[in-house]
Amino acid sequence: MENKRTILIIDDDDALRIGLAATFQRKGFAVVLAGNGQAGLEKARAAVPDLIICDVMMPPPDGFEVRRLLSQTPPLASIPFIFLTARSGIEDRLSGIDNGADDYIVKPFDPKELVARVESVFRRVNLEQARGRDQMKALADQELEKFRQEVLQNFHHELRTPLTNIMLPLEAALKQKFSDPEEQVRFLRTALLNADRLESLMTDFILLTNLDQGNLNMVRQPIDVETQILAPARRRLQRYEEKHIQLITHLSVQGQINAPRKEFTHIILHLLDNAFKFSPQGGSVELSISSDPGGNTSVGVSDQGPGIPVGLREKVFERYYQRSQGNSREYEGLGVGLPLARAVIEKWGGRLLILDAPVGCRIGMYLPAQAPGEPAYG
Repeated sequence: MENKRTILIIDDDDALRIGLAATFQRKGFAVVLAGNGQAGLEKARAAVPDLIICDVMMPPPDGFEVRRLLSQTPPLASIPFIFLTARSGIEDRLSGIDNGADDYIVKPFDPKELVARVESVFRRVNLEQARGRDQMKALADQELEKFRQEVLQNFHHELRTPLTNIMLPLEAALKQKFSDPEEQVRFLRTALLNADRLESLMTDFILLTNLDQGNLNMVRQPIDVETQILAPARRRLQRYEEKHIQLITHLSVQGQINAPRKEFTHIILHLLDNAFKFSPQGGSVELSISSDPGGNTSVGVSDQGPGIPVGLREKVFERYYQRSQGNSREYEGLGVGLPLARAVIEKWGGRLLILDAPVGCRIGMYLPAQAPGEPAYG
């Protein structure tokens, strides 16, 4: 059933107040009554009516003062307001409108006219609300389209850049005769690094698709820290060779780490990649990996970069958040690394948090040990 609109009637004339209540109730409205301005303020705060009808000439606070006080309370300021008064002068009418009234009705009046005025106000309110919803929808559509264009632009950039940096060195290696073998190696290494970057991007989209479709790999395998984590980490660091970043590792592996192998490596590389990306020239990044005898695993990544303000610590876990760069493209990436890492680790029953750190940013990740009955291989 549709909710009834509520009308608050504030008037110190008992007979008029009761008569208006009966009139509006017959028209299907819910009615709240107040016999003076102070009671009207209290009833307005308690009921938050859809419309207020208020006499002007009452003991303090009078109708004008009631309207003024309500206008200072955000939830009540926008409630439509109709003044009732015995004052019929043009200045009195203008004063009522200036005080924020939606209408001004002079006593004596025909109750049918008052009902018609009230219904007219509600029609105007409905129209304004519909127009507001249309405007909000239009704005939301504009923002969505802007977001879509930025994501597509960034996606094109993230695909084209490594693809170009693969093709050009390979083409040069085929067409040129290198007198210096080391120069040829540099060309081939550039192609290999960008092929790795392109492969990482494709893995991102595969994992995002798997997450959205509920197909994430849950099969745990034994993790060899050197082969599956440290060696890929050192290769990833080569992308930032010009920054001369030092990778410092802290290992305390007491129990076997078991996790979906490729996905586990990938999300750790994302955490490291963010740390390398935001680290200053000549800075250091620390990677800590520990497991207890039962196999519960903790991973920490710390850098010396600008860090993440407390107010943005959840915002950065929204997909494509990095779009806020606009066209500047100061940092590579689509803004899916942290959201992807958290979503994957949580699917495995773990946690990923941004922790307090005196300098830079520190990410903490926890993966519980393999539970009995969980799918495993090897």
